[in-house]
Amino acid sequence: MPQFVKTILYGLGVFVVFTTLATGLKFASNNLPKDADYFGLFTNNDLILGAIVAVVVTISHERKKRIG
Repeated sequence: MPQFVKTILYGLGVFVVFTTLATGLKFASNNLPKDADYFGLFTNNDLILGAIVAVVVTISHERKKRIG
């Protein structure tokens, strides 16, 4: 499998894990948004924050692989 595809899959995995944890914490704290845009669970801000976290973690992971 090409390295580019592995990097994209890693980023998608980070995004899924982050959104799952964020949603779980919202359920646990009883703090679900009333004006959720997607599936009644996510707002645009949640998805943007998840994408930012995924990009930062993926870049960090790639840099660590190249250094070490």
